[in-house]
Order: sequence, then C-alpha cells, then structure tokens
Amino acid sequence: MPQLIVNADDLGRSTGINRGILEAHQKGIVTSTSAMVNYPAAEHGIALLLEQAPFMGIGLHLTLTSGRPVCNPAEVPTLVDDDGRFYPPAKLAPVAMRWSAEEVERELRAQFARFQALAGRLPDHLDSHHGATYIFPAALRVMLSLAREHNLPIRRGDYGERALETAGHWLLAGLPPMQARAVAEEVHGILAQYRDVRSPDRMISSFYDRKAILGELLTILTTLPPTGVTELMCHPGYADGLDSPYNVQREQELKWLTYPATHEVVVAEGIRLMTFAEFR
Repeated sequence: MPQLIVNADDLGRSTGINRGILEAHQKGIVTSTSAMVNYPAAEHGIALLLEQAPFMGIGLHLTLTSGRPVCNPAEVPTLVDDDGRFYPPAKLAPVAMRWSAEEVERELRAQFARFQALAGRLPDHLDSHHGATYIFPAALRVMLSLAREHNLPIRRGDYGERALETAGHWLLAGLPPMQARAVAEEVHGILAQYRDVRSPDRMISSFYDRKAILGELLTILTTLPPTGVTELMCHPGYADGLDSPYNVQREQELKWLTYPATHEVVVAEGIRLMTFAEFR
C-alpha cells in the first residue's frame, strides 16, 4: 500500500496561507504542514489548526532565507542584512560562507523554542524554507542535532542528495566550483554522522509553479511506489496580503489539492494518507 504525507509548507507566512492550508486539509488531501515561526502570522496559523484541524500534523519550517529572525538581529549579525532581515536565496551563498555557527545555532534553537511556545508541544518533524538547512553545514548540524535530541523525523534531503554530487545545487550559485564542492563534501560528512535520524523514503517536489497542475498531481498519485513512505511537498494558500513572488500559484495548488478527482484517485489507488507523527 502506498503511504503518503502531503505537507503544505509556509504556515504562518500570512493569514491567507494559513486559511488555504486549513482548507487544503479539510477539503483536500493535505495531511501535514510546517510553520515559519519567524513571521507574525505564525501564532494565528498554529492556533487555527490546533482548533479546527486537531489531527493535522504540524512541523517546524526552519528559516534562514526569508523574513526576520526570532532572535534580536543584534544577536545574529552574520545572518542578517543592514535592515535586520535574512538574506534572500539569490544573495545567500557568499554570505552563508561567513555565517557564525554559534549564531546559526542560536537562531534555529530560538525558532524551535518559539514553536513549542505557540503550539504547546513539539513539532512532529523538521524541514526548512528553501532547503537551506540541508545545504549549509552549520545549519545542517543544528537541524540534525535537534532531530536527534527530540527523536523527530526530518524531511528527506532530496534538495541536495542529487545536486550535491556535483556541487550544483541552486543555493550554492555564485560560489567558486572548488568552494561549492568543499561544502558538498562537508554536508555528506555530516549526514554520515547522523544516520540514525529518520526521514521518509523519498520526497517529491515537482508539484510546484508551472507544474502545479492537475496532470502532474495525478501522475504523482498514480505512480507512487507500493512500499515505503513518500512525502509530497506543496504550497497551497491564498495570495491576499502576501508579499512573495510565489503568490497566485498557491491558489492554483489549492485548487487541485482539493479537486474531487484528486481524492477519487487517492481512494482508487489505495493510498494511505498519513502524517509525520504516524511515521515516527
């Protein structure tokens, strides 16, 4: 029987995203989400799901590439620009080479603590915005340490496992090839030290942007491997009040995740929808 976690990223980025994620769960196939607790709407989003979707999984979307830190910017100066905001992905690689490992740990642990304060419980898994904690060694160590300390699963790092083989990941763009390769080698070394940290067997990220269409979603659902656990990453939401280049695309994702035929295919294929908490 295929087993599938459908995880909606970016809870808390805006109230419109929060509403869309709740709808994608109540009317569609989304089973899980991960929260960006450095955004003001995170409190609204987590409270909304705890009240109206008590069986939905909620994880932590560790964030180093969007918005402001949970810590005072003065406490994490190597992570932020002059305005006290995280650097966006397009500017990240050279900056990340100068990150203070102590500051990365301070901020990511502060995000973990904020999640606990908002939810009153541990997250049921860890992942990260833009996959940054899978690419940069200082962040990867902290994420894996948190997972081990609290016996939490993480999203499978397919962001990097293929691309890092050639140091070709998009977040490393702008680095000299030798430096990018050194980062890739360090990442693989860290992963080898944390083989006990659990993750699903595979992660699918293709239902996104121009491929966030019904045909792509149904192809994914009808070709799931019969064994193991798969995670499907998605980004449903409403675009109102959202300052992001990925906005109306979220509404398109929401449309197909809640489409009647989508649920019919899940039933017809005998897919077991689940959360990371069940995977644990």
